[in-house]
Amino acid sequence: MTKTEKGSRKAAFSFLEANTGAPLPGLAASAANRIPRWLLILIVLLYIGHGLFYRDPWRGDDMLGLALARTTAEGLLRGDFSLLLLPQLGDLAWNQQGPLWTALLAIFMLPAYLWAASTASPVPIHLLDDLARIPVALAMALGLVAVWKATDRFARRREAQPVDPLGLGPRASAFGKTLGDCALLLTIAALGLVYPLHQLGTAAIELLLQALLLWALATAPETPKRAGLQAGSIVAASLLTQGVGLAITQLISVACVLLWASPLRRISKEFLARMAITMLMLTAIWLAAGLTMLPDDRMLEWWRLGLIGPSAAADTTASFAIFQSVEPWLRESLWRWWPIWPIAIFGLLSIRQTRLSRSPHWSVPITLTAVAITLGLLGPAHWKVQHIVPIVPLAMLAAFSLLSLPRPIVNLVDWFAVTLFTTAGIFVWLYWTALNFGVPAPLAAKVPLRVPGIVGTANLYEIFIGLVATIAWVALVLWRIRRGAPRLWRPVALSSGGVLLLWSLLTTLWLPAIDRLQGQRLLAASLEQGWLQSASTRLGIAPDVLEKQVAMDRDSLPAAACVGPSQQSTAFDAMAIAASRLPISSRSACLWRLGIVGGPEQETANTTAGQQWRVVWQSNAEDRRGRQRYLLLERIR
Repeated sequence: MTKTEKGSRKAAFSFLEANTGAPLPGLAASAANRIPRWLLILIVLLYIGHGLFYRDPWRGDDMLGLALARTTAEGLLRGDFSLLLLPQLGDLAWNQQGPLWTALLAIFMLPAYLWAASTASPVPIHLLDDLARIPVALAMALGLVAVWKATDRFARRREAQPVDPLGLGPRASAFGKTLGDCALLLTIAALGLVYPLHQLGTAAIELLLQALLLWALATAPETPKRAGLQAGSIVAASLLTQGVGLAITQLISVACVLLWASPLRRISKEFLARMAITMLMLTAIWLAAGLTMLPDDRMLEWWRLGLIGPSAAADTTASFAIFQSVEPWLRESLWRWWPIWPIAIFGLLSIRQTRLSRSPHWSVPITLTAVAITLGLLGPAHWKVQHIVPIVPLAMLAAFSLLSLPRPIVNLVDWFAVTLFTTAGIFVWLYWTALNFGVPAPLAAKVPLRVPGIVGTANLYEIFIGLVATIAWVALVLWRIRRGAPRLWRPVALSSGGVLLLWSLLTTLWLPAIDRLQGQRLLAASLEQGWLQSASTRLGIAPDVLEKQVAMDRDSLPAAACVGPSQQSTAFDAMAIAASRLPISSRSACLWRLGIVGGPEQETANTTAGQQWRVVWQSNAEDRRGRQRYLLLERIR
């Protein structure tokens, strides 16, 4: 029996040998038609716009980002420009990220404060939230454009061009644009990306910076000096945004790429010289300003915590979760990176006989992905570069992998998308009808248990958007299953369309329920009213007068009329700063402070300080998942 004979071991895996050594035969390459430009722009706008504006800030990075930005904006209005150098949460140092992203969000907030000052009216918190989301939308849009441009540039290179002896394939420009379309759709299709991107955390700017770095590396062989300037600026921006972790990850990635990929190795000296000068110059300017305007120990503490993590002082091994985080990361990544990872894996299997050092369209994204995952898993746990950062190079890998993707894998990805998103869409519609119309009755009985206090708010806008999204999904499925002209991006159309469908339904039909579960607007309002009642009695000021003073002129309040942060729950402190008008301060003279009981943090509010504090307000088990209750404590002596 020969090696290629039917029934042999090699024949069983022969579908992986397709196009080995040649990315795509000429006749197949002729089918690489582009997506209509208007449709691609519409997809990007729908992806960005849905679920970003006109909603409550949600728990986690969303609320924390708003709190940091609001602290910076109010500090700038007071003339405290040091907040542009390192962020603060209230008046407490925040050393877990850089100042660039927070400062950008705060700058977009300033018009709301100026408008409030000119009209002598309180600043609407929802307006601050919406203004802060404009940079998020811009970062998402520019990030997706950078993914497209990087893939397009790599695909135009001679090494990436399909073998086309008959001359029937597309031109290099058309081929590059088609691969760029595929990479963009694959980025949108990533299941675990849509939720963090629509928050005020650093996910959107991380996506943008990693995509820009990939784009700079794509242009480096032709324009090494300009690409070096761009790469140095990107690494410096990463340091000032996400912190030390992302900057070190990108530096190691660039070093590995310059050592491995031969087209970039030839220009490494010019590239590295410009990159190092730019990065060091920008970092030095920031350090000089920081050492001038901030205490020396503040800057040193930021660097120390960025390098070794907050828990290193107590237990050095706790910051380095070597191998301990592999299993949960792998479990999360199976859905976070779907459908990118199976496509990329089969693409890598199909090129295992290719000399990757001479194929930068493979070696560069492989390097960026491998370095981010390795450092994220083996480095300090607070870096967290293994979640969002690898998605950009993985999407590019998957785009090139579409050229040799076996038909069974195409069908698997498509039918998984049809099953998953159709089932999820039906589930969303059923719960919406149960909430608003009581049908079906069994689900209607469960809705108040899942979302206490929720009431039906059906309106024409929800119905219209939901119906349009559903009809578009049905049309997409019908288009996919019918026979038509082969298109390279056809296998990822269902996955990206399914993410758009589900995200659109969730952020329209289910938005009130999500705001009720993930938002904390009602909790913040209740906390604020609890403090106003207590402070009115303690200070002898009418509640309406006190409320106006807090909203318009906090400086006129007595020095002790402030609320100390809990310093135990960052989420609770961030909520109080972001979604309320409480005068949060860490001064020891404050007559009130926040507290928390239950869950992992066992606050001993009534015992740590003896009989000095009493509870004047508490939540009604707002955080049911952690069995926590939030407290407002008043000093009694």
